[in-house]
Amino acid sequence: MSKQEQVQIRLTTKQPKYSVNDAPILVPSTLKRYGLSELVNNLLDLDTHVPFEFLIDGEILRTSIAKYLAERHLSTENIVVIEYMESMLPPQKLASFQHDDWISSVKGYANNYLTGSYDNNVRLWNDSGECVYTLTGHKDAVKAVDIGLNQDGFLTIFSAGMDRKAMVWQITGDEPNLLYECNGHSDGIQCLTVSKSLSHFATASNDSTIRIWSNSAPTEDEASANVAHTKKKKRVENAGQIKTSATLLEGHIGAVNDIAFNEDQPNILYSGGWDHSIRSWDIDQQVNTMTKNCEKVVLAVDYSNYSGLIATGHTDSDIRLWDPRSEDGVNVKLSLRGHQKWVSSVSWAPQSAYTLCSGSYDGTVRVWDIRSKGSVYTMEEGQEKMFAVDWCDGRILSGGESQMLSIFETGSLSLSQS
Repeated sequence: MSKQEQVQIRLTTKQPKYSVNDAPILVPSTLKRYGLSELVNNLLDLDTHVPFEFLIDGEILRTSIAKYLAERHLSTENIVVIEYMESMLPPQKLASFQHDDWISSVKGYANNYLTGSYDNNVRLWNDSGECVYTLTGHKDAVKAVDIGLNQDGFLTIFSAGMDRKAMVWQITGDEPNLLYECNGHSDGIQCLTVSKSLSHFATASNDSTIRIWSNSAPTEDEASANVAHTKKKKRVENAGQIKTSATLLEGHIGAVNDIAFNEDQPNILYSGGWDHSIRSWDIDQQVNTMTKNCEKVVLAVDYSNYSGLIATGHTDSDIRLWDPRSEDGVNVKLSLRGHQKWVSSVSWAPQSAYTLCSGSYDGTVRVWDIRSKGSVYTMEEGQEKMFAVDWCDGRILSGGESQMLSIFETGSLSLSQS
């Protein structure tokens, strides 16, 4: 029997509680993830087995050490530095909440789950699966929702839809109060996003424009201009004031499908649309500061302030990662492939530079680590199209044609935080 080839490795980690002596050790070159995980557990002498992931040169190891080195024409005689971190366990489905129609948008905050639906309603759910509030007022499909806690400690809910208006609600007692609605778009609103401080929010529309709204009551001039309009209504549901003043951002050709704020710089907004472009905007200066073009329609946009990257979903079933700091007009940093149909929604994991989730018309939700060549986990949800995903507080929310809000537990996310 030939002697098994060995290779020298040095184990390192960014998680101090799992650190071992980083002196080089000889191991069989045939070791894969599970063998390396056993090795680290033995070195740590842990009472309870902990699964680990391993990276070489920033890429997750999915083969044996020998195959990894051979594929990259690297010598087995050199010391291989291998970084390890605790694995993220597979997402576990916690619950499903039935709706009356397709779900177009989902958003989570603490133990609250917000949905927008094609039945024109916005619904707020609690952890027990109880629909706490149904917010009525939209006259067409609700395409976007968002939620947050204002400075007074009250939940504030934002919604926008194909009726061309956005609505802002506050929950202060037994019933939600409609604070105001925003009018100005000339076609249906596709998306809405709120700044981290809730001081302002943005809407984007099929009319090719983006509008920035301050989260405050309409001015006296706006209110006076709309008195006659309000009096003409025979019935006003939970009536609020009408807001018309907004900062207008123009540049896209065709519908703007999604937008996302830069949380570190709330005056910076990213957008993507049917014109195949991803754009960066300075909302204070009202200028388009960066445009990156690709060959396919942009359906979904999300920004990670941890990695500084924009993730976009497209009609060719790919997810693309972009660096807005790059001056190159194309410069796709990475493409993630695995979905079989349009990628309709993307969401970065909170406090993560590496992990995101996506929803697709192929009916699946996938979890990705950008250091791996493929998706890490796939949650099969059926054949119905998936329209929306949101990763919040250790949970992934999803919704679509199945008329079901699905909630998955994702655990500690140690893998993405390393």
